[in-house]
Amino acid sequence: MPPGPGVRVNPTETERLDAAAADAADEEVRQAADVAALYEAEAPRLWRFFRRRTASPDEAQDLVHETFTRALGQGPRTRVRNPGGYLTRIAQNLLRDRAKIARRRSADLHVSADPDLPAGTDPVHLLEVRNMLDRLEVVMLELPETTREVFMAHRIEGLTYTEIAGRTGLTVKQVEKAIARAMVALDRGLGPR
Repeated sequence: MPPGPGVRVNPTETERLDAAAADAADEEVRQAADVAALYEAEAPRLWRFFRRRTASPDEAQDLVHETFTRALGQGPRTRVRNPGGYLTRIAQNLLRDRAKIARRRSADLHVSADPDLPAGTDPVHLLEVRNMLDRLEVVMLELPETTREVFMAHRIEGLTYTEIAGRTGLTVKQVEKAIARAMVALDRGLGPR
């Protein structure tokens, strides 16, 4: 039986594009609703996760937003079976990335005691560091030999009080007192000048 009046057998290209656009718009609306529901369900948990690991509530909130931004930035992929776990993994990676950046910044701020420093280092800061190292050397040389030995064994070699006592023949109490004397001398010698 032939089609009735006004019924087309083959839709035109425009009609196919219109139908595809409508389907895409429907899918976008559904995805936006899914994202909103996921945010409402997971954001408070992620905020608590970040709050325990950051300095301020605002920073925690920024990290929650960054987590969702990264998750949504992945583009349309296959559906994630465990969205909460996926977001937690992104949150952990965010914290790890921030820690790496902080370590790099710390390394950039490190000043070597080596006199052959690379060019571009702040000369005033270098003078302050060298001055402090000179004062440290003077204070250390003024300490009694046993006190200096005990202090260096603990602070430089990382030995415990018991290990130092075994090495030097002192009691643990004497080791404690020697380290305390060294700390007091260092505090006095390296105080503001």
